[in-house]
Amino acid sequence: MYGEVMDKSSPQANPEQVIQVDESKDWAQEFGPSVEIFTALAHPLRLALAYHLMDREHSVSELHTCLGVSQPLASHHLRILLDANVVERETHGRVNVYRLKDHHISHIIADVYTHTKEH
Repeated sequence: MYGEVMDKSSPQANPEQVIQVDESKDWAQEFGPSVEIFTALAHPLRLALAYHLMDREHSVSELHTCLGVSQPLASHHLRILLDANVVERETHGRVNVYRLKDHHISHIIADVYTHTKEH
C-alpha cells in the first residue's frame, strides 16, 4: 500500500523509517485524469456551467442566456469541460446540447458546493 504507516509498536517497525512510500509510483499517471477534471472545474464560469447541467441537459443558447455570458464564451468554456470529460455533447441539427458526463461529476460539484456553503 502506498504511504502505508506501520504500527510503531510492531516488532518489524524501524523507528527511523515508519512510513513506507513507493518511490517508483507514477503519481501523474495515477492521478492525472482526476487533476484534469479539477483543473477544468477550477474556473467560476465552468463550475457554474457544470452546476446548471446537474439537473438536466441544456443547449449552449440556454446556458449563455441563463448565465448572462456571450455564446462564444459559453462555448469556449464548454469545450474545456468536454475535453476534460466533465460534460458530453449531443448534436441535434445545428444545436449542441450538453449534459454532465455521469453521476460522479454531479456528486463532485454538489459536494464541493455544499462544503463551501457550510465552511
